Amino acid sequence: MAGSSAESGQSRRPSAPSLAVIGAGVAGCALAAGLRRGGWDGPIDLWEAGRGPGGRAATRRSRQDAGWRLDHGAPLLNLLEGPEPELVAPLLSGGWIVPWREPAAELQTNGTLGPTEADPLLRGVLYRGHQGMDDLCRGLLALAQAQGVPSPIGHYGTLVRHLEVRPEGGWRLADANGALLGEADWLVLSGTLLAHPRAMDRFGWPELPLQRAAEGLGDGALEAALAALASMEMETRTNLMLTIEPAAAARWLALPFRLLSFDSQAQRRWGLRRLSIQPLADGRCGVVAHGLPDATTADDALAMAALEGAVAGALEPWLGERPCGGDALAGLAQRLLMRWGAAFPVTPGLPPAAMVCPASRVAFCGDFINGQGFGRIEGALRSAQALAGRLLALLLLCLALAGPAMAAAAEAVPYRCDGDLLLATSDNGAVDAPGIPNSTAGTVPGATVLLEWRDLRLQLPRTNNAGPPSYTDGLWWWSLENPQQPRFLHRRGAIEQFSCQAVPAAAPPADGR
Repeated sequence: MAGSSAESGQSRRPSAPSLAVIGAGVAGCALAAGLRRGGWDGPIDLWEAGRGPGGRAATRRSRQDAGWRLDHGAPLLNLLEGPEPELVAPLLSGGWIVPWREPAAELQTNGTLGPTEADPLLRGVLYRGHQGMDDLCRGLLALAQAQGVPSPIGHYGTLVRHLEVRPEGGWRLADANGALLGEADWLVLSGTLLAHPRAMDRFGWPELPLQRAAEGLGDGALEAALAALASMEMETRTNLMLTIEPAAAARWLALPFRLLSFDSQAQRRWGLRRLSIQPLADGRCGVVAHGLPDATTADDALAMAALEGAVAGALEPWLGERPCGGDALAGLAQRLLMRWGAAFPVTPGLPPAAMVCPASRVAFCGDFINGQGFGRIEGALRSAQALAGRLLALLLLCLALAGPAMAAAAEAVPYRCDGDLLLATSDNGAVDAPGIPNSTAGTVPGATVLLEWRDLRLQLPRTNNAGPPSYTDGLWWWSLENPQQPRFLHRRGAIEQFSCQAVPAAAPPADGR
């Protein structure tokens, strides 16, 4: 039917679906920020086994020593190419991250220093957390809290052990004793722990929580995602953290580098991948030595001794002889060991198309998603940004169309117009005037568009204008010269124009990221 009509009425909005995000590392915190900045106001709970946000980008701190803090995982964030993730600019303007301008070098196997060409962490644009790398995640959560909607709730020091599908749909989370931790309509894994076989080795679990819970769902998309995750290799890391007293720290801080990478042959010679030197309070410094996968013994004392000896040997040309000719370092005040069970995913990773499983209400994000930045913080940020867009499109459609059949959701296109969701559904109906040969973008004269926005339902007929599709009833105008930013006008004496932006598509992006 060609013509126009406008319907208005008030309807009670269904409650927004809730999300449980497992892991408050960079990906989990970035997802919360992306959803909030995209207009999502539903409940978001972050479940994190660590004492605070950060994950592998956390900063190790001491309750007894306020001046002691070490970035013991990722020493910085780097962006290699392409448009920077959308969250980087507000993090910079908020002072949460700053450009990283410390000297860096690469150690060659002959003991000489060279440019940092081989280390992917030291290429591109470099940033660090302002007061430590955990400022990155703290900043992301601050962005999520600044949108005038309920803040994401962080549940720290809590390991989710069991997952259960609710009869009405959605998920229940339980601890090791089976006690209920929380419930949510959607489950998001920002790490692989609950779906990767390493959990059974690390914790002695007899099964994988998500795999066990997914049995009987019959969701082929989730089964394929779980199979891809289970086959993914994960590299372990053993990192040594050293605290150097002020008298000896001066020599460390005078070295021609604050970050030292090792080329492939140097890695084999010393068993180290990277060294990070970080100033501490009162003239001290901290040193973090990143070991190689499976390069250390399971005994902590022996592992610390081996890594300390490797550091001393690699830096002997600059630091000089060791006390008594042994492997110990001069001025060493403290040694700590950090073992990462799955520090780095190994390619190919989880395909981007498998990030969202709508039938079972499960989604994934993290540096283990195949794409730009894989295995680095950049990958965690980009995957969270992509997932936020896809979830926004999917959840907003489901919320707005909770009453009608879900089949309609597949045809409606979501937009944000002056801050509110607008759904545009095209109906290319019968041809009223076959003599007008305008069929651009598959539309024909007689086609209409249904716009659902605020308390309005507008059915606008297709105009006969050549070019991109446009629709009007004389009072309202909808035009798609730029499908990402359509023109939406209302004539009420003067012309009123509304700012519209397409919500990122729920389908996988065309570039695969």
